Amino acid sequence: MVGIRDVAKYAGVSPSTVSRALSGVAFVEPETKEKVMRAVSDLNYKPNLAARSLKKGGSRLIGLIIPDIMNPYYPEVVKYMETCATKAGYSLILCDALGDVKKEKEYFETLKYLFVDGILYIASTEDIEHVRPYIGDIPMVIVNRIFDVDAPCINIDNVDAAYQAVKCLTENGHKKIALYISDKDRQYNRERLEGALKALSEYGITDYEKYIIRNVGSEDDAYYRTLELMRSEERPTGIFMFNDFMAYGVYRGIAKSGMRIPDSISVVGFDDIPQVKYLDPPLTTLRHSLADTAELIFERLMEQIKTQTCAHGSKTYFKGRLIERESVKRLEV
Repeated sequence: MVGIRDVAKYAGVSPSTVSRALSGVAFVEPETKEKVMRAVSDLNYKPNLAARSLKKGGSRLIGLIIPDIMNPYYPEVVKYMETCATKAGYSLILCDALGDVKKEKEYFETLKYLFVDGILYIASTEDIEHVRPYIGDIPMVIVNRIFDVDAPCINIDNVDAAYQAVKCLTENGHKKIALYISDKDRQYNRERLEGALKALSEYGITDYEKYIIRNVGSEDDAYYRTLELMRSEERPTGIFMFNDFMAYGVYRGIAKSGMRIPDSISVVGFDDIPQVKYLDPPLTTLRHSLADTAELIFERLMEQIKTQTCAHGSKTYFKGRLIERESVKRLEV
């Protein structure tokens, strides 16, 4: 049977560090805590169930499952969730799924055996089947997607957010607006397309199909698609990107074409990742950071923990906010 010393050896830490990481009663560096959690998962370590029954007031642990810590969108989310947890007297166990559904499932199982008091799950996929066994068993809040499940789901109103972003361009006189979509089959992209087309329709713009740029999967994709678009006879005067990760490619493509933002073309993004305010010019974008709603998300989880019940299904949408910088210019007619 795997014991705590085995976990310590595997993680390269002391047994006391493993105990502290699993107990939540003392501070452990996030990097060290993640090593311990990986060891627990890899070794299939299961804490003593009898010891759990002796606990008073729960474990004081909350699991946070995120899609990929390398995504610049998520470190800020972790920071604010950690702040909320600390304020409430809880320790946060960070689980980085690296975009792997299998790893997400392993983390759910690990967190269950660690007797966390609740789980904050930032969904990375539209597949929920691997999560269903834990819904109703552990207090949980699902973030970043809306599912028809018996658990609270919280997400941005993508339709309204994209509507705001495109409206920023139409109100500045732009009618030829390119829409850069990363993956048309994703729920959030379908919703953002709906919002974008709604804004175009309100301004009587119906000839939009030729300006929809689909399957922009990387910075290089954005760069080459922008080069192509800038050479076309029907060159747009504005671009709305469905995420900010395209911005570097779009900016490079526009510069390579001998044009300048916003004098030659206006650009609006979506996400407000930290880096885009340092672009030249700084990017106007739609902010929808989960950090802004961290307290609401945490509050929904604490309601379940305090009442020792798992909440029924609910759907909460929060509004995004347009951050106006210097990448949009009014088009003089």
